[in-house]
Amino acid sequence: MHRITTTLTTLAATAAVVAGPLALGATTAQAADAGERRAPSYTVQAKANKEVVTVGEDVVKVRGKVTPRAAGSKVVLQQRLEGKKKWAVSSKGKIKRNGTYLLKDEPSVAGTREYRVLKPAGQGIGKGTSKVLEVQVYRWEDLARRSAGASANVTTYFTASIGTKAYAPSIVPFQPGAPAYVEYTLGRLCTGLRTTYALDDASESGATGAVKLIVDGATKVDQGLVVGQVVESTTDLTGAFRLRYELTSAASPVSRPVVGTPEVRCTK
Repeated sequence: MHRITTTLTTLAATAAVVAGPLALGATTAQAADAGERRAPSYTVQAKANKEVVTVGEDVVKVRGKVTPRAAGSKVVLQQRLEGKKKWAVSSKGKIKRNGTYLLKDEPSVAGTREYRVLKPAGQGIGKGTSKVLEVQVYRWEDLARRSAGASANVTTYFTASIGTKAYAPSIVPFQPGAPAYVEYTLGRLCTGLRTTYALDDASESGATGAVKLIVDGATKVDQGLVVGQVVESTTDLTGAFRLRYELTSAASPVSRPVVGTPEVRCTK
């Protein structure tokens, strides 16, 4: 009986020795995990002043607040184009005493752009990033430099002269008196058109002509022209898939109707 008691006691002591380190290891790991979960990080709020901007006309301003306050610390505005994985630095700034900041960017490329604000780690607090902000960027570009579709009797790289002022590139019929047209597919990526309608200075006195703009089958502009007349025009192209210009000229007296330096505001 004494031997049995001694054996049981020995086994219990051995189990305690083995279980001790295991229990201690589990407790340490749990504590480490809990510590990581409790590690503080910066909270970054961000809001852009505009959701739609135009290159060369608008500035993206991102305002927000960092918590906890880190007056004088650096914040970074990052951006990337849609479909890209890597973030690039757009600008840097400092946090004000009240925890707020202001960062700016001037986009130079059309397309969908994503922004976020990064507050690097510091003072024992982990880094923080804001939610992703999406901004649609548009850019004015020469319509005549885009790939044209169906066309007849037009040149799209012509340098027109209107009132002695050069307009390039312009759309002009190269054979006066013959039907002339050109089409461009915009793919619903453009929102506006700006251009000048007139007769080229090479047109004879008394000449007449006309320019017609058709957008997805609907006539948007039907402008008659005479020598000395200059018409500045803008047209809303929101949702437009395709546009077509028809130019009416005369062989005698010779007339050359001009679509002067047409520009479209597009996101791609």
